Amino acid sequence: MAGQALGVIAGLLVLGGLALAVVGILGWRRRLPRNRFAGVRTVNTLRDDETFAVGNQIGAPLSMAAGAVAVLGGLAVLATPSTAVRLTLIVLAALGALVLTAVGGVLGDRAAKLVPVPTLGGCSGVCAGCSLVDGCGSAGSGDSVGSADSGGSDAASAGNGARAVTKDTVSADAGSSSDVTSDEPSSN
Repeated sequence: MAGQALGVIAGLLVLGGLALAVVGILGWRRRLPRNRFAGVRTVNTLRDDETFAVGNQIGAPLSMAAGAVAVLGGLAVLATPSTAVRLTLIVLAALGALVLTAVGGVLGDRAAKLVPVPTLGGCSGVCAGCSLVDGCGSAGSGDSVGSADSGGSDAASAGNGARAVTKDTVSADAGSSSDVTSDEPSSN
């Protein structure tokens, strides 16, 4: 009975090792899509597609090594008749795969953290002509509120009850024109 259970565990080691190797190969080739199930999944790697690709590419060699350790350990367990040796091989293969996977994940996370966060220039075209966000007006035209040329004031510091317009509020307001804040007094 114990021999049969060890055989099942060895089979699981082989299958898990194959899965680790496939994830490692996909990560190394930058073909692993960003997801919540496979690969190096940390706050830094899940930030965007580029950081996920970089983190998994860096962690891939260790993931493939962990897969090889698990597959070879599982096959060795299946080929060994001694129960004590089988148990030892299972523990060593599982710990080896776990340590290699963890180190690959840490290195991948560190690499993803070094990828610079993309900066958006001005509104990046999402404000559709809104003049309340600095940088939306054309360069040097003085269209943006709060610039030295326009003499205007920022909606957040004006104290006139208008809410500050940011990229997020503009995106939220894009669907309804009734929420757009204007600097001109209403004619009600």
